[in-house]
Amino acid sequence: MFLVFFALVLLALAWPVFAAAALVFVVVALLALRRDPHLRGRAWALRRAGWFLAAGAAFTGAAAYGRGLAATTFGILDPDDACMLRRPEGYSHRIGASADGSSSMWPLRDTTCGPDLVPGYVNPLVAGSAGLFVVLLAVLILAEVRSRRLPDGDAARR
Repeated sequence: MFLVFFALVLLALAWPVFAAAALVFVVVALLALRRDPHLRGRAWALRRAGWFLAAGAAFTGAAAYGRGLAATTFGILDPDDACMLRRPEGYSHRIGASADGSSSMWPLRDTTCGPDLVPGYVNPLVAGSAGLFVVLLAVLILAEVRSRRLPDGDAARR
């Protein structure tokens, strides 16, 4: 359990690194398509770009989840301290943390200090990135299996 907590804390701190990596993977995928315009190597270039796009989708989802996690009171044990840190403009020690507030790791939400602390784009972006990753992975695996089943005479078409 400690390793999961440690990984989530690192993700909350390092989400900008994941976002930068996602951007790099998308740019590399576009460059992979641009470098090999010949018809003979087009299928290979498409598969290579697909793997880079799948990695970009995975890193985008991780970055979005880390951004949402960084905005919550995750890891802060005292609710009063958490609300003082996250909502200093509307917090006073007389009010304290909201009695009906709650938090959830999926979908990511935190209403401990009143309104949800997680930005509204986080959960749809994480779900969309995960869906895109799964679809790209399935398409790439099917393309790889299909290309290996072609007879040797059809190797020129690949």
